[in-house]
Amino acid sequence: MAVISREKFDILLKMFPDFHSCKSNMAAFVLIKDMLDTAGRPCELYKVVAIGTGRSSCNKRLCYNGTMVHDCHAIVIARRALLRFLYKQLLLYFDSDPEAKEDCIFESSTESHQLQLKRMISLHLYTNHSPEGATKNFYFKSSLKNICTSLKLQCHAKGLLIPVAHLDPSVFGARVCCMSGSDKLCRWTVMGVQGALLSHFIQPFYITSMVLGSQNPFDEEISDITNNRMGVGWEDHLPPLYKKHNIFVCCSDPEGPVANFPKCDSLSINWCLGDKDIEVLDSGTGYIIDGSPYVSGPGFSSRLCKRALYSYFHKVAQMGEHSYLLDLPTCHSAKVDASVYHTAKALVNRQFLINHAGPWNSKTLVDCFSI
Repeated sequence: MAVISREKFDILLKMFPDFHSCKSNMAAFVLIKDMLDTAGRPCELYKVVAIGTGRSSCNKRLCYNGTMVHDCHAIVIARRALLRFLYKQLLLYFDSDPEAKEDCIFESSTESHQLQLKRMISLHLYTNHSPEGATKNFYFKSSLKNICTSLKLQCHAKGLLIPVAHLDPSVFGARVCCMSGSDKLCRWTVMGVQGALLSHFIQPFYITSMVLGSQNPFDEEISDITNNRMGVGWEDHLPPLYKKHNIFVCCSDPEGPVANFPKCDSLSINWCLGDKDIEVLDSGTGYIIDGSPYVSGPGFSSRLCKRALYSYFHKVAQMGEHSYLLDLPTCHSAKVDASVYHTAKALVNRQFLINHAGPWNSKTLVDCFSI
């Protein structure tokens, strides 16, 4: 998985060598399909479906029209690129062409009105850096089956990674503050990676494994931090289809050093399957740079920004004849309408508080826009 992720990045950047050193902070989502080869023997088909690079978040004030990408860390950007890929898959499913539906990774389910991932397909994450946050700065004790943790939720604010409980409310209320990658991974083990909007159409979509492309002596601790921080005994209260889905963590051989160009330290690249070109953002502003191979339109807003993802949501709702979703006035109201997802989200956030990890800071005002 590490090899094909790196190779895919190299292919995409072949025509744009000036951005190649962005590879030093890279993440990719890979779909693995169990199938039979031409001789009838079991085999696996690997397909890279989303790539993201980046090492920082926006240092500006909050944006309320949905055009700014706030967090440009590699795992977060790769996940947002994955969301674009999932919307593309839903457009295939709702297409009138039967062959298009056959190519889609989703199928109908007898359990709910939401679509489910086709059997024998699983989602995997590759990253060449340990996720920012608790997985890099941890204090962890383990004694047999009794696991104790004093790990706090952390966020990126004004260029620093600090515990959420120590964040000045005036900073959180006005400036971009992003929860750390390791905290988001931990929450995805319960809520899935699909987010609230896609939850209207698909069942929770869980990561099966994470491959760290670096020599890290703490891979076991990273697994514990990702999977066990919220404790046990509360999962039975989760709504139907939601569960605690542990991510299997392993390490691969590290890649050789990547040539470093200082200008790339503040850049973020994204791509998903079906895109012709990469898109390059300035992490400090959250907008596309002048000279990006792909530019979506006026204003230099990214194809990964909230407004763009909300427009994909509208297209899918229209093609899928979910007219009631089109009547919801704002992105925020569409997210809130995913009530089952928010029930799971509330339980996860409550569990963090019970474990004294701190509050999960959410910014509802940045979603109060319409298209």
